[in-house]
Amino acid sequence: MIRNFRNGHQNTLEKMMKMQAFNTNIHPIWDTMRFPFETPAVSKLKNEICLWANSGITGGIVLGEGRTGKSTSIGMIKDAIKLKNANQILPSITYRAKKRDIRTIAQCYRNLYRITGEKDKKGYTPDDMRDQIVWYILDLAVMHSNRQVLLFVDEFQRMTLDQLIVFAELQDELLEDYKTLLNVFLFGNIDESDHLLNQVNTSQYDFLYGRFFIQKHVFRGLTSKDELSKCLRQYDTLRFPEKDGPTYTEYFLPEEFKSGWRLENMTDLIWKTYLRVKKPERRTSWGMKYFTGTIAPLLSGYLKIEGVNRVNEAMIYRAIQASGLITNEINRVK
Repeated sequence: MIRNFRNGHQNTLEKMMKMQAFNTNIHPIWDTMRFPFETPAVSKLKNEICLWANSGITGGIVLGEGRTGKSTSIGMIKDAIKLKNANQILPSITYRAKKRDIRTIAQCYRNLYRITGEKDKKGYTPDDMRDQIVWYILDLAVMHSNRQVLLFVDEFQRMTLDQLIVFAELQDELLEDYKTLLNVFLFGNIDESDHLLNQVNTSQYDFLYGRFFIQKHVFRGLTSKDELSKCLRQYDTLRFPEKDGPTYTEYFLPEEFKSGWRLENMTDLIWKTYLRVKKPERRTSWGMKYFTGTIAPLLSGYLKIEGVNRVNEAMIYRAIQASGLITNEINRVK
């Protein structure tokens, strides 16, 4: 029998809700925890994860370049994955592998155990922690009146395949003993994952490959001028505060907006400038962290101070530079 939702777990969820509410007064273009809006890449990812979750598969892998926004996208989609037949949002857990982590199975259990909100207990073994983790997952399932929970694993390239076996073992126990499905979705940097992807293709790890690596999705930033235009349009239409506030563009440039000026009108110039940066920086897409990091100072700084009538390629370049994208100064716009 599944236990009632315990006080420790309830307190953990309450703390998370308070932390989310803490940042409600920050203008969306400055919110580093989220993108200001749902991007084309995030929409595609959400649809893919929703398809996987509704297909009953055990897991999948999401790969992308650094700073494309994979980690941020988890926070944006994790509360939006629904079961289609019941129109019901699935509960989720996010596991983040850290550089400082010791790459052991015990460390993996310890990280999962801390997600439950339980305090570290002296002498607790990995088996003890696994039991607490299982109960925590079951509690989440009960709270949402279903038997399916999503586990998002961020920066999985920092883990070992033996650590990933922990997730497979949790799946087995939950499914066999409690008829509960744990979907495991691995997110990682494509350039740093080669060693794991090569290793998992060996016969020793066939079972892991079958569980987590058959379903693949490549997460990209902006790849076309059309996608850029759609994103810029969001700044011209979304409002802050949402109900009766000015649009993002109007918030920083009220007089210009009133006169009919729109950020989307700069699509050609912004895309042209980005293309001059793209090749020397060896980018296959414009990562959303870099894109939003460009638009924020452009809207609130350069355009506001220098004026929309003085915008040029050099100004756009300086905004891109402020985002941290440019490392090769040979390409500098004079």
